[in-house]
Amino acid sequence: MQAATLISTNLPNATRHRGRTLATNGSTLKLENPPTTLSEAVERLQWILLEEDKQAIAGMAVDDLYNLHFNLGLAIRNAWLNRTGGDLLAACGTYHPDDASQVILVALWRTLQP
Repeated sequence: MQAATLISTNLPNATRHRGRTLATNGSTLKLENPPTTLSEAVERLQWILLEEDKQAIAGMAVDDLYNLHFNLGLAIRNAWLNRTGGDLLAACGTYHPDDASQVILVALWRTLQP
């Protein structure tokens, strides 16, 4: 549960990282040209997230990723899925942004595993 606490307290407050806006008011992930594939979404998250956040996600149990639903998951949905996320939604195998953000988080988690 420590990893979930780190994510929920640090990610929403990380307003700028590597020249990109990661979070504004805890729920926005702004990038030009949203990703259209699952692998592209994961690559962008890896580029944007701080190393400590990636370590925290990697250290979580896959069943605990739901704890990210209202912070990082919400940021993903608001920036990439709710407006023009048709291609990314389809790439995630779903047409609901909530489900797609979870697919993206699980794919990110798998990529971060040693």
